[in-house]
Amino acid sequence: MTHRSIHAATTAAAIAIAAIGLAACGSTTKTTTATKTTSTAKTTPAATTTTTTAPHGPAKVAVTLSEFKIKPAVPRVAAGRVTFVVTNAGKVKHQFTIIRTDKPAAAVLSKHNPDDDIPGARGEISALAPGATKQLVVKHLKPGHYALVCALPGHYQAGMYADFTVN
Repeated sequence: MTHRSIHAATTAAAIAIAAIGLAACGSTTKTTTATKTTSTAKTTPAATTTTTTAPHGPAKVAVTLSEFKIKPAVPRVAAGRVTFVVTNAGKVKHQFTIIRTDKPAAAVLSKHNPDDDIPGARGEISALAPGATKQLVVKHLKPGHYALVCALPGHYQAGMYADFTVN
């Protein structure tokens, strides 16, 4: 066999081995893809449930205060450590309190005489100037219904409250 024949045979063998390897990879890829597709189809409902019930780390909730509304970016989070990132988008000072309660947010405080010492309060930002942003970290927020309120005089009575759920 000549040098050229040996080289041609070696090249042909290398191409054949590569083709077999690629075919095997293609086969594995198809199997993996099929497995992933089957797996995803079977676990999609569980993944959705997991997302809402078990946090992948601490939750952050953006909350906007204005005259006279409280707007959380999401209506619910998973139980555990929750950081409320509260921004006053209004023109006057506001306050933010989170209260664990079975009552709707509209019925948590007295409409005539809200009190700064609020039963069930889990945390508060006492004074937030217009344009300012502060964070309130609640380390162990338990499942249940919560009211987000501004208890400054006249603010709650003007409708500055929102319902919030922890799963």
